[in-house]
Amino acid sequence: MTTLSDIVFDLGRVLIDLDFDAFPRLLGFERSHASPSVKLPIMRLAIQYETGKITTEQFFNSLDEILHHKFRREELLNAWNAIIGEENSAIAPIVDAVQLRYRTAILSNTSPTHFQKALDNSPILRKFSKRYLSYELGAMKPDLAVFRHVIETLNVDPSTILFIDDISENIIAAQQCGMVGILFTDHFRLRGELESRRIL
Repeated sequence: MTTLSDIVFDLGRVLIDLDFDAFPRLLGFERSHASPSVKLPIMRLAIQYETGKITTEQFFNSLDEILHHKFRREELLNAWNAIIGEENSAIAPIVDAVQLRYRTAILSNTSPTHFQKALDNSPILRKFSKRYLSYELGAMKPDLAVFRHVIETLNVDPSTILFIDDISENIIAAQQCGMVGILFTDHFRLRGELESRRIL
């Protein structure tokens, strides 16, 4: 078995909880009931924002237009940031144990306001000095360019990097680039997987 050097964690649904329904709920409608004329433009806009193609100001200006100027900027910001939940406290001991023996990093599809909210909510995140964020990289998982960038900047053989993510497509992409992948479902199984690999 190849000796690992780096453990890379996804952010949402691994280190912190997410609630995508919080955004429409706080604005007074259910996500499942949103019309395609609203839902699809917001999804496209979010991708632009999370890949750094538009600024925070441009994002909220466009969001305001899509929603027909029904909400104050503060309401839009609060609803958007409500997607970011609390820290996954159950994973904190795992992160602490891993960081005693390995270099660690975060790799996340996220936006500037979401990441700031996550930092504010989560002491775990402040333990990671290396962060790969989609809005800074200009690309999102599962784009292979994202994983190649991680490999290049860590400057190690990809087989020595373990990537933990809750989305199978992202794990497959990481493995295509030569990295080792673990699909996250819950902290019990993650701990068991790490123990079986003698990482913990």
